[in-house]
Amino acid sequence: MRSTKLPRVARNRWLTAAAVATAVVAADQLTKIAVSHWTARLPYWLLGGFGIELAHNTGISFGRLQGGGRPVMAAVAIVTIILVILMWRLPRRYRMPLALIVGGSLGNLIDRLRWGYVVDFVALGPWPNFNVADAAIVCGAVLVARQALRAAPVQDDDA
Repeated sequence: MRSTKLPRVARNRWLTAAAVATAVVAADQLTKIAVSHWTARLPYWLLGGFGIELAHNTGISFGRLQGGGRPVMAAVAIVTIILVILMWRLPRRYRMPLALIVGGSLGNLIDRLRWGYVVDFVALGPWPNFNVADAAIVCGAVLVARQALRAAPVQDDDA
């Protein structure tokens, strides 16, 4: 009979990925709570166009699909589940980048379930406001792309 128990090294890697996702969710939620309590002092501009300005986003990335409501919530939940499955199936080099994306997705999903919108607060020049979860998603996506490009075979154009 074959054991379904993961070897210690694999189990530790999964625990590390879970810890990364949990840390992203915790940092995201804590910063949103802090900013939400400081609303009387906002906006707070640090340098030029960089500051803290509270915004409520009912849409998806960069303010698209505003007022999406339940369909957006359902889509985010489905994508998060797919990402967790991909973490299991893809080579381990994708595990930490996907953990960043899953943590960010869960952080924003918690907001959607709790308030019906995502709390954004980082104001950076002409960009739409964003939060810790959004930053983790972007960093994770860049790292996934980097890993994919690294693993892609190089083709010779002279052939």
